[in-house]
Amino acid sequence: MDLVVLVGAFFLLLFLGIPIAFALCLSALAYLMLYSQVPLIIIAQQMLKGVDSFTLMAIPIFVIAGCLMQNVGISRRIVDFAKKLVGWLPGGMAVVDIVASMIFAAMTGAGAATTAAVGGIMIPSMEEEGYDPGFASAIQAMGGIFGPIIPPSILMVLYAVASGESVGDMLMAGLLPGLLLGLVLIVVVVLLCVKKGYTGKSRFNAVEALRSFGRAFFALLAPLIILGGIYSGFVTPTEASAICCFYCLVIGLFVYREIKPKEICRIVFDGVKSAAGIMLIVASTQVFGWVITRAGIPQTLARMFTSSISSPLVFTFAVCLILLVAGCFIDAVPALLIFAPIFCPTAQAYGINMVYFGVVMVIVLCIGLATPPVGINLYVASSVGGQPVHKIIPHLPIPLMAIFVGTLLVVLFPGIVTFLPSVL
Repeated sequence: MDLVVLVGAFFLLLFLGIPIAFALCLSALAYLMLYSQVPLIIIAQQMLKGVDSFTLMAIPIFVIAGCLMQNVGISRRIVDFAKKLVGWLPGGMAVVDIVASMIFAAMTGAGAATTAAVGGIMIPSMEEEGYDPGFASAIQAMGGIFGPIIPPSILMVLYAVASGESVGDMLMAGLLPGLLLGLVLIVVVVLLCVKKGYTGKSRFNAVEALRSFGRAFFALLAPLIILGGIYSGFVTPTEASAICCFYCLVIGLFVYREIKPKEICRIVFDGVKSAAGIMLIVASTQVFGWVITRAGIPQTLARMFTSSISSPLVFTFAVCLILLVAGCFIDAVPALLIFAPIFCPTAQAYGINMVYFGVVMVIVLCIGLATPPVGINLYVASSVGGQPVHKIIPHLPIPLMAIFVGTLLVVLFPGIVTFLPSVL
């Protein structure tokens, strides 16, 4: 009964339109008042504990860095480089959209930021070349899911903190799965574009591609600085995020010269607002997770799964199904922080590699970024593309099936995830 009250109160509050951070805290409060004698000050203490982490400091700094990237001309140069590189393919502009999103994802680690930055350029460009506006927005919504998968990834950092795994291993583990999913999506999108009659508008020109690479060089250097610094042991992930932020500021002011010093405060303020929302959710999920653990839910689920399911693979598929449904209704950040403490003990009982398990969780939850009713990428793409959501949704099933196939490959072949962390 206590579990019903906790979960029921949470979803009731969500249904009433209460922001998810408040819904998490209020449902935890209801549980404690009804079924516990613990002083309610524990809520404030757990919220503080949830964000009192040096590692978690990387998240707001990466968010601010993403805001800087959107304003200093980095996204435009990346899109131009992607055009010269793959724009000649059938459905070239759609492929450009995906490739540019993957490159930008390697700098921001966030799906919504990738969707907004790349979509603001690519969706109008695709429409100018005759692409259906709904189709263009759907491709951008799908392209944005790579943000939390390809390093640096906010979700990977959160999982590492929640599970106790190495942040560096989690970041690197997402690289090959992210590239695989991108390749599968590109193949399917090319086939779709051929069927729809969307062809490439130009031929490949190596000289122009090299020139475009030169113009985008400083932008493309950002992910190398981040990952190189982490894996060389020179900096921690949090320090790497600060270096990335400073690097973007220097590039914007002195290399590309697309922002003025007086604009910095506005850009940083926008980033701080976005980061504050994320960190409030992180703090709230700490309270919710503490209540879940106190209620013995992870242990109960572990016993239930291990008594009825003997195969680790079947358990992994069951988790994928649960997260796939949950991702349609709960944003990826709170969903990960809610479910990681629940499923991780069971995964350990099955002997599943926890880095592999974390990447699978992140990938499945990222699918929810592009699915209604809560998919944030869907609504960002709708906003920047000027298309109502109901005109975008009909174009999503086939690209989503492509991502499902890619996810299935990752689940069935754990080496795709574990290879890089094992050799680096």
